[in-house]
Amino acid sequence: MTTEVRLLGPPQIARNGELLGGPRGYKAWGLLAFLALAERPPSRQRLVSMLFEHADDPRGALRWNLAEMRRALGGQVSVGRDPLTFAAQPGVSIDVVSLADHGPARLNGVPHGELLEGLSFDDSPAFDIWLSVERQRLAADCRALAYRWSVELLANGQPDAAARIAGQAVESDRLNTDLHAVLITSLMRCGDEAGAQAHLARCTDLYRRELEADLPAAVARAAASAPGEPSASAAVVRSLLDLADASLSAGTAATGIGQLRRAVAVVDDADHQLSGRARLALASALIHASGGRGSDVTTLLHQALVRAHRGGDAAIGAAACRELGFLAVQAGHRAEVEHWLGLAEAWCPTDAESARILGVRGMSLSDSGEYQDALTVLDASVELARRSGHKRQAAWSKTMIGRLRLLRGEPAQAALVLDEALQDIRADRWTAFTPFPQAMRAEAAVALGDAQTAHELLDYAWVQTTESGDQCWVAAVAHAQAVLALHEGHDALAWCRTGLAAAPWYLWLRARLLDLTAGLTLGTQQGMDLLDELEHLAGGATMRELTVRALIHRSRIEGPQRLAHAHSMAIDIANPALTAELDRAG
Repeated sequence: MTTEVRLLGPPQIARNGELLGGPRGYKAWGLLAFLALAERPPSRQRLVSMLFEHADDPRGALRWNLAEMRRALGGQVSVGRDPLTFAAQPGVSIDVVSLADHGPARLNGVPHGELLEGLSFDDSPAFDIWLSVERQRLAADCRALAYRWSVELLANGQPDAAARIAGQAVESDRLNTDLHAVLITSLMRCGDEAGAQAHLARCTDLYRRELEADLPAAVARAAASAPGEPSASAAVVRSLLDLADASLSAGTAATGIGQLRRAVAVVDDADHQLSGRARLALASALIHASGGRGSDVTTLLHQALVRAHRGGDAAIGAAACRELGFLAVQAGHRAEVEHWLGLAEAWCPTDAESARILGVRGMSLSDSGEYQDALTVLDASVELARRSGHKRQAAWSKTMIGRLRLLRGEPAQAALVLDEALQDIRADRWTAFTPFPQAMRAEAAVALGDAQTAHELLDYAWVQTTESGDQCWVAAVAHAQAVLALHEGHDALAWCRTGLAAAPWYLWLRARLLDLTAGLTLGTQQGMDLLDELEHLAGGATMRELTVRALIHRSRIEGPQRLAHAHSMAIDIANPALTAELDRAG
């Protein structure tokens, strides 16, 4: 007997394909969704305060709704104790839980629908806020999942299926440049050039009407069919790869990327190892040397992964999955991060690669406000990097530890580890990465009252940032400049606007700037617009602390009820600085 629970779209329960009535009362549906999605068991009191605080017998109302939920599921779930544990029997499938485990063939298309669609919880504001955040997150997860499926199908030589998935997904995400690019590429690979050109024309009109903008370059490139080049010998390809490595190490990114493009163009695809290596090298260079994102980069990584499977190359397979996980961190897709990093670890990587994987996971956990887990993972990354002689990875992971310490209001500890990272970076002449740890170290200096050190660090970092043109570093250094300006009583808003104008592709950096800017413009229309964007961005990307900070801002305008909701959402975030901020707001 199989029981399928659908929480995306109008909620329903089906047993062996036959629809059942479902639990009586919309709050039983709310309980089911909350328990199914909870990362850790919630206390009974938390559920009472979220859903039943106005009932005559709040705990009795909780018990009745839990019993109703169990009855509707035929007793196939167990719920009990305090905190409340929730476990479904093997025959029960809940769509929001198993979403990432399903493939496009099984789901017969793109997952869609709003969480608990049609249900309203206006009489339970705390739950309503939770539901709003989860709806944003799951909508973002569904979009990311559809994109991943379409690129995987395209890389595996199934352009028809890729076009179908991308076409379905783009209907509900009309301005998603990556989906448009994948759809057009898929149509071209199917031989449907007329269909590709027709969609290109629709895109051109759409972007002009909706955004008053030109067609994105990635979409235009997807419709251009480049002439193929004859294959070159393996020696030629290896020579190009070595030349590119030297060019990238010397800081001449454009030259190195050009050499890698030539290597990908002429490599014999029958040589799975070399073909995969060339594609991985080009994708990594585009990501880390020129801020490459979008379907062209992800397609290269998926192609590298296909070749890793064909050739049994664990090094390429683990690295391609880790890079896909890194892109998911920057885009704020937590479910995709766990999917790709889990696959990377399944390749049984070396210590050096494991250090990189743990570094990306620690970054993701920190973005989500899971600071203790992040610290454990990042410490392990540093140790593996040290053991394997990977100095740059050690410096990178130390920088992430320094960032975590800074966010937790521990500036002295942040300064110590960031100084270590900067020393390692200087010793290895890793100039390209320097602005980020310098920005974090400058903010720690401001918190310690050392404005002179902050000025020296930021003067240096800003020159490097503007010369490189890296959007993410612009946002990070501009935030630090704004913090210093606030400390000295100068204009911080100008720096905030500079950082936001850079449009960093790492969404956590943008959300953090939105938090600072919204606080400085509170009470104005600009402040409200920024706050709306912060809530949407942080909710969709599982940035729990920044979601709480948005609620703190709201409480200063709309009253203490918002602050109560902020306290409820912050209950699992181990951050003394956030706790202090909540206390000050109260």
